[in-house]
Amino acid sequence: MEKLELRDYFRDYYVKNPIKPPDLLFQREIGYIPFNGSMVRHRMYNNNIEIERFVKKIVPRHLYYSSAYYRHPEITRMQEKEWLGAELIFDLDADHIEGANKMTYAQILDEVKKHTLRLINVLMDDFGFTEDNIHLYFSGGRGYHVHIESDAVYQLDSDARREIGDYIRIEGINIDDLKNLDDDFFNYGILKKLNNYISEFYENIDENIIKSILGRNYNNYINYLQKYFNGKKIIDFFTDKSGNKFKIMDSFDAKNKITYNRDIFKYIIENFKKGNLAEIDEPVTTDIHRLIRFPLSLHGKTGLMVKPLKIDYLRDFNPLNEAIPDVFKEKEKIINIKINKFEIAMNNEHFILGNGEHKVPLYVAVFTNAIGVSDFVT
Repeated sequence: MEKLELRDYFRDYYVKNPIKPPDLLFQREIGYIPFNGSMVRHRMYNNNIEIERFVKKIVPRHLYYSSAYYRHPEITRMQEKEWLGAELIFDLDADHIEGANKMTYAQILDEVKKHTLRLINVLMDDFGFTEDNIHLYFSGGRGYHVHIESDAVYQLDSDARREIGDYIRIEGINIDDLKNLDDDFFNYGILKKLNNYISEFYENIDENIIKSILGRNYNNYINYLQKYFNGKKIIDFFTDKSGNKFKIMDSFDAKNKITYNRDIFKYIIENFKKGNLAEIDEPVTTDIHRLIRFPLSLHGKTGLMVKPLKIDYLRDFNPLNEAIPDVFKEKEKIINIKINKFEIAMNNEHFILGNGEHKVPLYVAVFTNAIGVSDFVT
């Protein structure tokens, strides 16, 4: 009964609101999860009218389309679909965010947004994609989807996409590898950013951090650095005569009995990663047959919209205000909260709901029911 009533509200949304089919819909595989049943895949629709008719009739709990283009998207055997290419997809969610299990839903959304902004910066600054190539969506759940549409990515295989994912997650940077790179490698991309980060770390050195890493010998290290910089840029100081960056970090100062401490560089690298990497769901990026959520469909576990966004609006976007369907703002509903306390801010209102019955706006009723903390009261 609960699922069927939630389905009725979803139907009302789909009757009153068109979804937004992707380009070349007829070459995409369509999949969905119904309110009662498991995933259905390998559907194909020729145009907007067909997909709209299907959605209003079936009323899916979750609706997906393939990031890939196929000659025969309706064939069930993947190798017979005749893969023609695929968008490059990034899924950013709370699953890979450290400490997310202790965050509220609103805090999760804010944290994932930070990673999404980092991702977009890397895609534009390091890979050269433009705003025309990048299509951004709030997922309707706990994060964002970023689609790259460009001739440069359509034919990439899974291994190439994995390399891109590793770059974005700053995988594979370690001290010994850095020591074997000459200075030219640090003029571009993520290594240039690391280069600048190391300079800033030493130019604004925090003696408490050095002390916490080196212990009682930290004063000697600070004095050593100050004595030998002599006005040099820190980053130049770490480059040896052969042009190898950071090679000097293992050199030994006999007078002060100091070796450049690898733990300091380990600390720097780890903190650089924390502030610059974008935690993406890498299997989504590497999968050249991936199904992704349909724009302007409803997320079946929240009742929020999969909402397209302009890149320059992301910082100000608040999903708990702006991804609520208007049709859910028009009514109220009595619900029974099944837990001791539920708290959330939606549509610029703050709700604190204890165990028992409450009359709330329909969007709160749909949201709490979809996440499983309330029942509808008829």
